Amino acid sequence: MKKRIFAAAMALCLVAGTSAFAQDAKKAPMPKEKWSAEQMAQKKTDRMTQSLKLNEQQAKQVYDYNLTQIKDMQAKHEQWRAERKAEADKMKSILTPEQFEQWKQMQCDRMQKCKDGKPCHKDGKKMCDKPAAGKEKK
Repeated sequence: MKKRIFAAAMALCLVAGTSAFAQDAKKAPMPKEKWSAEQMAQKKTDRMTQSLKLNEQQAKQVYDYNLTQIKDMQAKHEQWRAERKAEADKMKSILTPEQFEQWKQMQCDRMQKCKDGKPCHKDGKKMCDKPAAGKEKK
């Protein structure tokens, strides 16, 4: 009798346990949408308004400044990206394919080092080993 009760209890626990795990399926994360400069400036201004208790006039001035700063940063980033692409194109025309691949790896290694010379990523992975979100590796 005790064996049957024990077996029934175990079967119930087993069924309950497997159904609990079936409910815990993780959903794939939604791809992040890129925020506009205006959205980023508004978010930053909202945080500053709340933290610093800005009045409306201050918040408007801070928003204008944040928007200008973000647009400048984006322009500099695009300029930097174009310069890096031009450098890579020039090196590709000078180096052999094997040398070019080695040069790309050297650039990646250089970008991954912190000021103390140690890798910046704790997991040891390099950012250039996989393409950035939304970009394909060439």
